[in-house]
Amino acid sequence: MIIMARDRDYPDLLEGVRGGRVLVWTCNTCARLCRGLGGREAAEGLASRLSADGAEVSGVVSSSACCLMSKALSMAESAPEHDLILALCCDMGARNASAATGSPVLNPVVTFGPGYLDEDGNPRVASVVCGTTVVDESVEEAASRSGCSPGPFRVPSHAIL
Repeated sequence: MIIMARDRDYPDLLEGVRGGRVLVWTCNTCARLCRGLGGREAAEGLASRLSADGAEVSGVVSSSACCLMSKALSMAESAPEHDLILALCCDMGARNASAATGSPVLNPVVTFGPGYLDEDGNPRVASVVCGTTVVDESVEEAASRSGCSPGPFRVPSHAIL
């Protein structure tokens, strides 16, 4: 499993997608499991919020493991017309979105690397070298250390939809 968090808040994301038709591209595997950063439900909620705030959203596409090129190509085949892809997935899923569609990609997600879900279902970043765990921290710890935030994009409480 790949652990990731978002690198900006909703107002900055909204500003970054204005001016063209946006396709929200997401992974139903790792991104969904990382506190709901991605996945179909989070992507559809974000697309709805972006639309309500004036962004032109052409649609949402999702798949398990969009880091696999075969999945990305299937997503691209079902994608509506767009000018920009908003990728809610790891770096490889965003790379595949670009390669499969030829479109520019905005990926507001930081990929920390391999990890796992602990016994309570909490995502943790882990690094094992020669059988020894050298890093094991929660996604919240990794995000805080990197100036990021875990979980889905949230509309500020003062925003009116």
